[in-house]
Amino acid sequence: MNGHSWATSVPLPVDDIRRCAADSDLLRAVRRLYDELDADIASRNPECFNRGACCRFGAFGHRLFVTPVELAYFSAVSGGPIRAVQAADACPYQADGRCIARNARPAGCRIFFCEPDSRSWQPELTERAIARLKELHRRFGVPYAYADWMPALEQMAAV
Repeated sequence: MNGHSWATSVPLPVDDIRRCAADSDLLRAVRRLYDELDADIASRNPECFNRGACCRFGAFGHRLFVTPVELAYFSAVSGGPIRAVQAADACPYQADGRCIARNARPAGCRIFFCEPDSRSWQPELTERAIARLKELHRRFGVPYAYADWMPALEQMAAV
């Protein structure tokens, strides 16, 4: 994995992820979940004032986790092959403070805002999203995993 050391790297069902990236029913189901999350979040009117600082995970002091069905959606919608991690603490989809794969970004990216008011609603919204994602894994026969985004990208880029 490019010499990076990730504490939470888990093997992912890459074949299942690739299969699901071609499943239009699964992609529609994930899109529906993301649309609902986006509408819920927009109704709360949070403000992003760090402009991409959270995408530098090491410097910002947090991690992003993702599931296989989210990786399948990301793979299908992001607009190209999965990018390998270039910097140990920075998402390869962040450029000049902006996400260049915004429409494909996983639930954790959608839900996270660093403004203090967002901490009152993020945990509950995250738990609801995870429950829905688990249901999608069951429905589409994909082994569930909750994996660190950075090593997940590396696993996907390596195949």
